[in-house]
Amino acid sequence: DTKSPWMSREMFQEFFLPYQHIVANTIRKPWVFHSDGNILPLLEDLLTLGMKGIHPIQPAAMDIKKIKSLYGNRVCLLGNIDLDYTLTLGSPEEVEREVKERIAAAGPGGGYIITSANSLPDYCKTENVWAMSQAIKKYGKYPLNPDLPS
Repeated sequence: DTKSPWMSREMFQEFFLPYQHIVANTIRKPWVFHSDGNILPLLEDLLTLGMKGIHPIQPAAMDIKKIKSLYGNRVCLLGNIDLDYTLTLGSPEEVEREVKERIAAAGPGGGYIITSANSLPDYCKTENVWAMSQAIKKYGKYPLNPDLPS
């Protein structure tokens, strides 16, 4: 859910986390944890699983700038380009602006892979997916442009 997880942290720790550790401990390659919604109340526990990235940092659920400041030195962040409006209903100009904003918020210091806030479903506007790709190429190279919005 965009407001909070569907269970308390205590329930998560008792009923889910031990079994997730069993699975995570068998993984031998770097991996990315995927969950929509607001996982912030569970993030400290989730990070004990040893993933290398968290996807998709859904914009309606979590502030990527806050997540970057709290966890960006521990795990790679992926995603955050909005599927609720920007990629599906917005204009290419809005997509470019959002890409610039996300790179400015999460790109400094590395550890950010810019993608959509989940996947690229068939209801995304083709011109917006193209605009996202072009904006990433334009603004996502290191060193980052100091003129990106802050």
